[in-house]
Amino acid sequence: MAKRLFLLHVGPGSVDVATMTDALGLGGVVVPDATAEDLEHAGIEIRRSHKAAGLKRKQVEGAWARVCRRARKAKHDCFVSVPAFFDATPEQAALALDGLDGFKVVLVLTSGFTVEPPAAWTSLVKGGRTHLLPSRLTDAQLAAQVARIALIEEEARLDRRLAKVSRRRKQVNRKLAA
Repeated sequence: MAKRLFLLHVGPGSVDVATMTDALGLGGVVVPDATAEDLEHAGIEIRRSHKAAGLKRKQVEGAWARVCRRARKAKHDCFVSVPAFFDATPEQAALALDGLDGFKVVLVLTSGFTVEPPAAWTSLVKGGRTHLLPSRLTDAQLAAQVARIALIEEEARLDRRLAKVSRRRKQVNRKLAA
């Protein structure tokens, strides 16, 4: 079974994901049933900045795991936006990606072309799975771009599957001819 996509938007700016659900649906992408507070706490938890946010570690502990669990329960490709992840260190980014085991992670950055993409994330996500978008996109435009990215990934998966079936068909035909 093919891995599902986890389209992770790490900012740097925040987006209103609730208004994006219809446009994301065009690409077969859903938003997991996670609250805005869960996503905010996930950013604080992974970056270990609970003291600076005036919270106790106990208040943010497990927030990212909850988001990941809800994404697994969605049984579809998922889109999540955690702008606080933008400034994560390589170790923190690796910790966040560990929770996404079993997903094909696609990184969506809206840092524009003036701000350098965070190397902590781009070095950990496989090549070709990082998409840098302009910083002045509206939420609807971002949703359309994310849906487009999901459709491109699906097309590539189907092309690989078709090539595999074609190779297998050639092998079977050679064996039948022999």
